[in-house]
Amino acid sequence: MKIMKKTAKFVGILLAILVLIIGFGYAFLEINPFGNKPGKPVADIERKVEIWGEEVAGNHSGSKLDDMNIKGNPNRLLATFKFIGNIVGEDYQNNEAAIDTFTYVREIEGGYEKSTYEDEPYLIPYTVSNSDSAVIVIPGGGYGFKEMDGGTTEGKDIAESLNKAGINAFVLHYRSNPYEWPIPQLDVQRAVRYLRYHANDYGIHPNKIGLIGFSAGGFQTGSFINLIQGEKRLPKNYQLDAIDAVDDQVASAAMIYPALTYRYNIPMLFASFDDKVVRDPEEREELLLKTDLSKHFRTAHIPQFIAYGTKDSAVGVKGPQEYIQSARNADADVTVIVAEGQNHGFKQQYYMREYLEWVKKIFDSV
Repeated sequence: MKIMKKTAKFVGILLAILVLIIGFGYAFLEINPFGNKPGKPVADIERKVEIWGEEVAGNHSGSKLDDMNIKGNPNRLLATFKFIGNIVGEDYQNNEAAIDTFTYVREIEGGYEKSTYEDEPYLIPYTVSNSDSAVIVIPGGGYGFKEMDGGTTEGKDIAESLNKAGINAFVLHYRSNPYEWPIPQLDVQRAVRYLRYHANDYGIHPNKIGLIGFSAGGFQTGSFINLIQGEKRLPKNYQLDAIDAVDDQVASAAMIYPALTYRYNIPMLFASFDDKVVRDPEEREELLLKTDLSKHFRTAHIPQFIAYGTKDSAVGVKGPQEYIQSARNADADVTVIVAEGQNHGFKQQYYMREYLEWVKKIFDSV
C-alpha cells in the first residue's frame, strides 16, 4: 500500500513538472505542442464571389513563409495578445516577428489564407429586393488579419444592419500581410469596379455605391479614396481586363474607429511595407508622410462619415481628428460622430442610426 502511495505521489510530481514545462514553453518559449486548429469559418462563405479574373494583380506562386519572420509556433491566443500590443504606439519598435507570427497562426494555419501569394479576394453579397444602392463593407484587423475571418462584428453584422435599412451590402475579404502596399488598396479598387461592372446583375445603380471601413478597414477606405482612386497602380506585368476599365468612383465613404495614419501605430508598418524600408529611419519617415491621410486629403467631392471613440487605445484620437480638420479645411462634406468614453471597436449603437440616415440621404440625392 505504501509503495502504491509513493508511486502515485512520484507520478503526480512528474505530471506536475511536465505540465509546468509545457505551460512554460506554451506561454514563454512559444512552443505549441498541441498545434493550432483551423479557425471558425467565414460567415456565409458559400456566397462568395471572387472579384478578380483568371489573373489576380500582384499574385505569384512564391511562398509567403520565405518573406515572413515567424518566431516559434505559439498558440493562437498568445499570438493575438502579442499582436495587439505590438502594433500600437508612436515609437518605432522592431515588432515584425510578432506581427508575422500572428498572421501565420491566425490566417494561414487558421485556413483563411494560403501559404503562397495566391489568395483570391472576394465579396460576400447580402442583397435585398427593390434596392438600387450598395455599400462595400471593409473589416479591420491591423493588416495582420481580417475580423471577418471567424468574426461577424465588422462584416456580416454590418451587412445585416444595412439590409434592414433597404441597402445591399457586400463584405470584402482583401489581401493583407505579407502582401504589401498598395495590394490591399487595389482590392478595394477592384471591388468597386466589380460592382459597377455587375451593377445590372445586382440591380444596383452604379453611382449608388458607398464604402464603410472599420479600424484598418477605415484606412483601406481613406487611403483608397485619397491615394488610389483614379490612379493607375496595377502592376506592369498584369494583363488588364474589361473590369479594370470601369470607373472606380464611389458615392460615399464612412470610416469607423479608423486608423487614418501610421503615425500612432508605427510598428504596424511591418504589416504593410517592406521590412528593410521600415527599419531605415529616413525611409520610414517617408512612409509615415506618404500614408498620413490628413496630409493628402483630396476628396472634398465625396461625402464622408467618421466615428471615433474618445478612449481609443488602439489607434488613438489624433489621427481621426487631424483628418477631420483637413476635410473641413477643404470645405468637404464630413459628418462626425464622437463616441464619448468609448474604446476601439465600439458597438453599432454609437453610430449606426446616424450613419444609415446619412447614407440614405446621399443615395436618394443621386
